[in-house]
Amino acid sequence: MGFSTKIRAQVHAKYGGRCAYCGVEITQKAMQVDHFKPRYHGGSDNLDNLYPACHGCNNYKLTFSIEELRQQIAMQPERAAQKSVNYRLALRYGLIELTGSPVVFYFERCESPAVKGRDD
Repeated sequence: MGFSTKIRAQVHAKYGGRCAYCGVEITQKAMQVDHFKPRYHGGSDNLDNLYPACHGCNNYKLTFSIEELRQQIAMQPERAAQKSVNYRLALRYGLIELTGSPVVFYFERCESPAVKGRDD
């Protein structure tokens, strides 16, 4: 479904032109409009359920809830360690470091009134 230019501009402005999930800067043209609560799970097309997303985050999120997405992202280091010799080599040489940090989305770090008090 396509959204009007007006809605896209409002969604883009929610987080200052950044992806609500990873925080990368995105142009309005490159932005994908994501349903915070997926339509698959009963989410609506209301503006408060629409978040700006980069292509990578939106494609990875699919129909995951926020907590499912958080769990999937948290598993990435383990998956990379199992499948990528490049990852294991970089880890062995100290080029990357596992921090064990929790997955915190950009929208959770923002002071945007659009998400205060929000739950799934």
